[in-house]
Amino acid sequence: MTPTIEQLAMQVLVTAGTAKESLYRAIATAREQHQSLELSVCHDQLLAAHKVQTQMMAKMAAEDLPVTILINHAMDTLMAVQGNYELLEALGPDWH
Repeated sequence: MTPTIEQLAMQVLVTAGTAKESLYRAIATAREQHQSLELSVCHDQLLAAHKVQTQMMAKMAAEDLPVTILINHAMDTLMAVQGNYELLEALGPDWH
């Protein structure tokens, strides 16, 4: 069964939220253990969220679906987490 646009948007939200949680967990672990920041889990979750976002955008285009508040929220959440990830990655070892 093909997921609905709402189901895809929720999947983006959940996956992006999980990535955000992983990002903050990585920060806490790095600070507590005085070690380098390990972002691979967050990176993988962001990739998964972007794949679902691509499915969602393709479905919207194919079915000429309107952008809803839920879709906006999902894409905004993903973009915010991606920005935080990229900032920490750019800071490298000087992040703390």
